[in-house]
Amino acid sequence: MNRVIAENKLSVFLLLTFSMLFVVSCGSKKVPKDMNDEQLYEAAVEELQGQNRGFPWIFGGRDFDTIFKLFKEVQLRYTYSSYATLAELRTADTYFERGEYETAAIEYEEFLKRHPGHKEAAYATYRLGLSFYKEISSPDRDPTFTREALEWFTFFVDEYPGSPLVPDAEQRMQKCRDRLAKREIMIGNFYNKRKNYNAAASRYIVVVSEYPNSNKYQEALYLLGRAYAKSERYELARNTLSRLVQEYPDQKYSGKASSILNDIEGKSAPPPEEEQIDEIQEEVIEEVPQQG
Repeated sequence: MNRVIAENKLSVFLLLTFSMLFVVSCGSKKVPKDMNDEQLYEAAVEELQGQNRGFPWIFGGRDFDTIFKLFKEVQLRYTYSSYATLAELRTADTYFERGEYETAAIEYEEFLKRHPGHKEAAYATYRLGLSFYKEISSPDRDPTFTREALEWFTFFVDEYPGSPLVPDAEQRMQKCRDRLAKREIMIGNFYNKRKNYNAAASRYIVVVSEYPNSNKYQEALYLLGRAYAKSERYELARNTLSRLVQEYPDQKYSGKASSILNDIEGKSAPPPEEEQIDEIQEEVIEEVPQQG
């Protein structure tokens, strides 16, 4: 029995060794010299679109190194060919498929700069937004990628309203808005816990004014009214909370808003101290903007 097991282990070891040698020898294919621009391009696209080959537990799937070589060869040999231009775009696709989204975004943007009127410009714009979207992390992290994704998807929808990719882009835009709104509320709540109600209000205002269609709008409106009440800015609190109750009478936050309105009924803000007058006069947002 031990002999059989040993022989089986040896067979598996030899198989794996042979497989790895095969992978190494095939992993860096030479670019044929007798292929024209179309053939080189199509060969690269075929490899890029291909599925995993052989045993998935041995082979790594698509040969990205060869794909890059083929696209680069098209651009070097046939600089002014239409396939050379497409090879630029497909190079960005290759980075995207390999999970290198930041590099893909750079390549898509460069393609758009060099070929703004190309027939694939809409696709490149969408994929640029998608590259940033793929890099989005949790709301408490740097929102740069979320903002970039929202900006490029918005540009895509505005510039190419007839594209079949618009519905997908719009869904992703909504998710970006919701995420950015959530981030502002998280920061506002941070200030609120430290009783810095003016700083908290400044964050809630961002949600109300910039992301009125987000799933955080009603919450932000309530939190803004509450922050105003806590900072004794009762008129602003009444305007904000009354609007919440009127626009969403049967929703989650209307009851809480009504409770605060009852608590601050008849109250007025104390006269500002002399050092606060300039700050109040310079306040940019005096009234919460209407939704829509």
